[in-house]
Amino acid sequence: MNEIERNVSPLHIERTAPAISPRMFNLVIAGLIFAGFCVMGIGTHVVTSPAFMSWLVRHPIMYLVISLVGSIAGIVIMSGAVKRQSVVRSLIGYALFVCTFGLLCSMAVSAYDLPTVNAAFTATAGITVVFGALGLVIPQVFRRLMGVFSVALLALLVVQLVMMFMGVDQTWLDIAIVVVFCGFIGYDMHQATLIETTLPNAVFMACNLFLDIMNVFMRLLNIFGNNR
Repeated sequence: MNEIERNVSPLHIERTAPAISPRMFNLVIAGLIFAGFCVMGIGTHVVTSPAFMSWLVRHPIMYLVISLVGSIAGIVIMSGAVKRQSVVRSLIGYALFVCTFGLLCSMAVSAYDLPTVNAAFTATAGITVVFGALGLVIPQVFRRLMGVFSVALLALLVVQLVMMFMGVDQTWLDIAIVVVFCGFIGYDMHQATLIETTLPNAVFMACNLFLDIMNVFMRLLNIFGNNR
């Protein structure tokens, strides 16, 4: 899903929305990412409720389809909103994406105990700060390696799919994917400094970074969960 979103760049737009200050731009990105985690936290309580579990047992395929289709639709709406610099459409797309993608991730998070979730969240926060800062300090490194990261991610996902059917331990794969998404965090953080500071662009970059961070978080959950 992260690769689908990267097919549209906020640098190529048809018209420009009113610019906001760089500080406000960064605050919007941080606020939207925080809102995404809040939605996921609420979703964890929803998916573990007896009523939802009862519904899920009867409609597992519908749950998966709604989550995937909603997430992709949200990304498509945001991508179109960036081209047209539509604030309303970008926020609608982000809300749709976060609600459906967050609900999907919430089901996975609910399978782990609180200490594991806290450890993964703390580690994810540290990784985000470190590689976000590196993306600002040495952006040329992340620009040069972006193609390598993209190819490596596709290769790792294919290997994971094969190993899943073989029943082989995938801890090393989780570590490798965390490394790849660390690169994406650095690259996207740098990209956020290059684009015009408009609200639709802020929403778009928030979605990019939220996807990067969530992928790191989910993989760290697997790593820490398997080590307990």
